[in-house]
Amino acid sequence: MTQWITEVLSGGRRRSGVVAAGLSVALLTAACGAGPSLTTMRAEAIGVLLRSMSEDSVIRLAGGDTLRLSPSTLAFYRGRDFQAAWVGPKGPLPQAAAVHRAIGNARADGLPPVRYRHDVATEVLAGIEAEGDARLSDSLAVRHLADLDVLLTEGFNRLARDLVAGMLDPVQAGLDYRMVKDEPPVDAILSRVLDGELPEEVIAQLRPTIPHYDRMRAVLLTLYGAEKRGGWTQVHADSTLSEGGRADAVTQVRRRLIEGVNIQEAGLARSGAADPSLFDAALKRAVVLFQDRHAIEPDGTVGAATLRELNHTIAERIAEVRLNLDRWRWLPDDLGDRYVIVNIAGFEMEVVDQGRIIESMDVVVGQTTTATPIFSDSIRYVVVNPYWNVPDGIMERTIRPAMAADPDYLRKHDMEIADGRVRQRPGPQNSLGRYKFIFPNDFDVYLHDTPDGHLFSRAARAFSSGCVRVERPRDFARMLLELQSDRDPDSLDGILATENEQWIRLDRPLPVYILYFTAWAQEDGTVRYHHDVYGRSEAMDGQVGEMVTPVSS
Repeated sequence: MTQWITEVLSGGRRRSGVVAAGLSVALLTAACGAGPSLTTMRAEAIGVLLRSMSEDSVIRLAGGDTLRLSPSTLAFYRGRDFQAAWVGPKGPLPQAAAVHRAIGNARADGLPPVRYRHDVATEVLAGIEAEGDARLSDSLAVRHLADLDVLLTEGFNRLARDLVAGMLDPVQAGLDYRMVKDEPPVDAILSRVLDGELPEEVIAQLRPTIPHYDRMRAVLLTLYGAEKRGGWTQVHADSTLSEGGRADAVTQVRRRLIEGVNIQEAGLARSGAADPSLFDAALKRAVVLFQDRHAIEPDGTVGAATLRELNHTIAERIAEVRLNLDRWRWLPDDLGDRYVIVNIAGFEMEVVDQGRIIESMDVVVGQTTTATPIFSDSIRYVVVNPYWNVPDGIMERTIRPAMAADPDYLRKHDMEIADGRVRQRPGPQNSLGRYKFIFPNDFDVYLHDTPDGHLFSRAARAFSSGCVRVERPRDFARMLLELQSDRDPDSLDGILATENEQWIRLDRPLPVYILYFTAWAQEDGTVRYHHDVYGRSEAMDGQVGEMVTPVSS
């Protein structure tokens, strides 16, 4: 009997109707007492169906859907001789519900469960549970059990890959993204579940361990809550709203901030609810906080820029947070015990030690025409009183035309020609300031001081030629020497006084990650939104739009 079933199923991948009819007869015969037991026949039939899928990476499910199988899923079944993992002869095993539930909870990580065919598995489960054990004597039901097993395996494998390496691909979007990704441990994770680990615990261990990721997950859950409550009010204002004014639009601003997810802003807006149309002092303070969180000059008035940010829908904010969660998954999980993160879009820098932020400061990044790249390296040198060797691009665009217009240009800017190249001497005019932090890379990008300190007071700070200017370079230099070198940080002052360039090699290089996030959760849970200064989020729109599309072929 078993040989006959195998021949029917493997004989040139016959039509599903023939397979189903053959299995139905075989199972009916077994149920009437002839041949092997019904339980044995069910198990063998499921195994035969699973074995048949190895002939093609795309299979057609009994319900009509198709499913593309990953190599890791096929390898998983080959490794267990095509025995089912999540179903048995009498129906789904307890682990099936746990795996299915874990896949459904992918939404908490900003990942769409439909990508992992959770909806299809839900329908199959519901059908099996509704029909009960009697239905399992039908060959089509056996096919449903085999389908469920494959759906759960493939779904969990895909989810694991996305959690470890990210769902979206910046390189595919045309972005120059130079960061090493981790390889998903797909060969081991399913075995861990089969050995008794809870799927949710396995998933938790696959998530990025950097604290920023968990903070962003919390932001996403808060936004889901606001969405469930109906989202937030749209503000319709024909002119700028400011303190002391009265208008229906003021009431809308107040309601919008109360409905938002920031507790401080909501509390301030609520305090004037007795006279909602009046733009009072408390509402102005709430608007200032909102502006500060959304990269707007915090003047306390509701103009075009503030209105635009207020009127982003809850769906748009959820999409932005989901994209930025995936950006964390693009990184290797182990960033080091201590490291520097520069967030280009947020014009900010953090030094993280054992998961705790020990320093933060504002930065200036490249203009849109000389965008700061995304990559990682390690800071190896602190240069005190640096020369500025003028890059070729700046030489051609700026310096050479200026020299042609003014023969005395080099002297006026404390510049000289050395080895055939123009450089600027150390001193107060030097474009790099007094400190330079080098992590050798192909882009010739580094962190440095600047004589243009006034730029740090701007909300948007894309002014450089690609390098990153730091707000408090002396503090940063002292920290590097204290933490990464055996040299006394106080020695910096003596070197500085000489006005001679000196390179200090760090005894322990410090990893630095130049990244791009338009949504950022702080340690206190406050979320900040930044403008897409280089259009790198927009470049991902095509993939983001396909996030909810099932992978079927």
